[in-house]
Amino acid sequence: MASTSATALRAAKRQLRKTMTITLAAMRPEEIAKQSQKVAEQVLQSQTYTRARSISVYIHMGVGEVMTDEICRSALKDGKKLYVPLFASPTNPAAATGPTVASASADIKTEFATDMIMLRLRDVAEYESMAANRWGIREPPLTYADGTIREEALDETTGGDGLDLILAPGVAFDQLGGRLGHGKGYYDRYLTKADEWASRRGIKGPVTVALALREQVLPLSERVPADERDRVLDGIISPDRTMLPPTSSRWSP
Repeated sequence: MASTSATALRAAKRQLRKTMTITLAAMRPEEIAKQSQKVAEQVLQSQTYTRARSISVYIHMGVGEVMTDEICRSALKDGKKLYVPLFASPTNPAAATGPTVASASADIKTEFATDMIMLRLRDVAEYESMAANRWGIREPPLTYADGTIREEALDETTGGDGLDLILAPGVAFDQLGGRLGHGKGYYDRYLTKADEWASRRGIKGPVTVALALREQVLPLSERVPADERDRVLDGIISPDRTMLPPTSSRWSP
């Protein structure tokens, strides 16, 4: 049986997600676009971005989070290796080497995978051609147009050589680096995996920051509900400022 504290934590997270979802749903698209532009400027002008060779960037959904179009396009233009998440997984094994998107065929369906992976986009054309899965999330197919396996950031057999910077999404954030995700734990697990990958090779893990709309940031006196499994990030970038944890951070503005 789950402990009382664990049950209370889940309830607190659920309530904050519900409250924040209502707040974000009321935001006008033009306001989200305006804030996203300011966040992108901070990222692209930072020393951390300038130094990074390989970057993971989430693909924004329709509403409720910082839009990442400009960051993705700039990363490709600047010659960086850009990786984006793949969450969905074909239920039909025969489709496993093809695009992971909803299909008109009854034989090919998609479901959320146990863990996400980060797949490389090589140019703007690949970025623009990504199709949405059945949940409306744009994702790359598992293969390139020529049929070869797409490069995965933490899989050296595909050409991956790790990540320098991860830009993460979230539902709510506090001003000390705390993040509340959507509840599936994808990023918490992936960040651990990326750090372990780097540790085995004797190198530093990726710098990880979240991108936040003003409305997603809690007042200074409040914290997102969290336990030891929830990661404290290197920073939270909002339209007005970058918030760093009080202990240490590898983010350089």
